[in-house]
Amino acid sequence: MGFLNNLVGKLLGADSGEASKSSSSSTPHSELTVTVTYSGTQSTAAVSDAEVAAAAERHVFVLANELAPLKTADQWFEEATQKRRLHDGSEKAYEWLMPFLPLEVAKYEQLKPYLTWGPNSAGGIAKELRALVRDRRKAKQPWAELMPALYGACVLADFTASLEFEGRQPHSMTQYVDIRELREVRLDYATMGYQCFEALGKTDAKWMVEAFGEPAEHQTFDALWPHIRHNAVSRYCWEELRSANETAQALGLPQQTMRGWIHELVKRNIGYHKEWLERVAAREAHLTEKSADRDAAWAATRIPFAVADLETTGLNAESDEIIELAAVLVEPDGSVTREFSTLVRIQRPVPSEIVRLTGITQEDVDSMGKPLPEALSAFLEHIGERPVFFHNAPFDRSFLLMAASQAKLKLRNTVHDTLPLARQAWPSLGTYKLSALAEHVGAQAPSHRALGDAKAALAVLLTARSKVAL
Repeated sequence: MGFLNNLVGKLLGADSGEASKSSSSSTPHSELTVTVTYSGTQSTAAVSDAEVAAAAERHVFVLANELAPLKTADQWFEEATQKRRLHDGSEKAYEWLMPFLPLEVAKYEQLKPYLTWGPNSAGGIAKELRALVRDRRKAKQPWAELMPALYGACVLADFTASLEFEGRQPHSMTQYVDIRELREVRLDYATMGYQCFEALGKTDAKWMVEAFGEPAEHQTFDALWPHIRHNAVSRYCWEELRSANETAQALGLPQQTMRGWIHELVKRNIGYHKEWLERVAAREAHLTEKSADRDAAWAATRIPFAVADLETTGLNAESDEIIELAAVLVEPDGSVTREFSTLVRIQRPVPSEIVRLTGITQEDVDSMGKPLPEALSAFLEHIGERPVFFHNAPFDRSFLLMAASQAKLKLRNTVHDTLPLARQAWPSLGTYKLSALAEHVGAQAPSHRALGDAKAALAVLLTARSKVAL
């Protein structure tokens, strides 16, 4: 973000990182507020200087290896150029496959779909060649002649993967590889072997040994020809630095050295990686917590429990009110022993849309509703110390906690949610609304009255329990 902050500063006539200034002058002036949103430009994860230095050390070869951009004809693979060559029917469309595949194999009909995407499709090429080898072996036809091509496709896949550089994907680095350098490579199974190539599977290695015997050595492509990848990375880095410095010069900003540019790059990417690890860890912790919550909820159905529901005047627990409370008491075998339902007298009028949805009118709550402290106290006395289930429990719990605070009462019960239990039981349903779930299990449809909805949630819960077969 340093570059962007400097740019904003230049635009505003302010110091770097300052978006606006207030002025004590009485002279009329206009204010410009700039908000820069640049997804992925910097990381909030802490990165130490030692981490940056260690990571930058891997790329020290770039510093003394300033290379000029490649001519189009010398680029190993560039997508637009390849599409043009294919359109023109040029033989050069096969050049990127050398020295990895013999030209006669590269022209196989099965491999034509992979020509457009170049080295990024090496895995698909290897897959097609494996299928050809299997077919020939099964038909007891000569197959060893295909093995150099299969070997080359797997080496190609590994070499392409090795081009990944500080977050830049391999397929976008292929244009920085000099095809003239690749033409000098001669793949030799005897000296390269199979142990260093991840793309070579166990069956591939078995075939290689059967066809050519055990190799004398096992070496990576990079160990034998390190200059090819190093030059590609160097070429990319110097092109990026030159471009950045040209922009900086035009704006009158300080130019960077290659060492500084690399340090900034690796620092940013270390931060990205740390943030990614943090997100993965948080996700795993969340999933573990959800799993533990589901286990606890299922366990709660093996003791006496309650299923409850609320009707409210709206969706906001801070400003809306409970107009009805209901709960059924359930034994572990699923039998209902007691029911409870009460309307609640509220402070504001019942909204017309709630009257249409629930059928509960202002007259109903005025004539039959109990004051909130009395209604909530009766509800809590009814459920006792039992664990209580709601469908979409966070909604109901937020209203109960607000009501308990207003009534100076305590909600001490463990609250469970039937919704994630339904997801576990029926993971492929399109919706998990209570009405849809009730229909799915063949229960009476919820009525938007608290007692009826509690019974519908109970039917879903019991069916889900039998489905999960705890």
